[in-house]
Amino acid sequence: MNAAKKLAKAAGFPVWKRLRWRVEQVTDERFGPRFDHLHAELEGVRGELRALAGRCDELHGHHQWHDDELRRLAAHVAGLDSRLAGLERPDVDDGEPKSAVEEVRAEHARVRARLSAVARYEERLARLEEALSVRAGRTGE
Repeated sequence: MNAAKKLAKAAGFPVWKRLRWRVEQVTDERFGPRFDHLHAELEGVRGELRALAGRCDELHGHHQWHDDELRRLAAHVAGLDSRLAGLERPDVDDGEPKSAVEEVRAEHARVRARLSAVARYEERLARLEEALSVRAGRTGE
């Protein structure tokens, strides 16, 4: 630091020391209530965030359980699907193979059944998402 800066600092320090308390007092008078209000509002938001985080953790646990159940049931459904396909197309005793039209019709019926199951799941997911968004909207008010 050069000499001029040192001199200005030494001369200005006593002035700042005398004025600092007044500056802090005026700042507290003007902005103190607003800061208090903002701090209270911030605490409210933090509380809501903690509540939402807890609910999110709970929903994650439910989702994980359902995901595990779906994985477990997928193997069973695949096995049942192959057994059902065997029942739909029993072997003909006289050794005559089925026509291509019958095969296509049977496959078409299986595809329709799968698509209807997917549509039911999608409808249920849409209802759950809507209910969740309504809940989130209520807590955001």
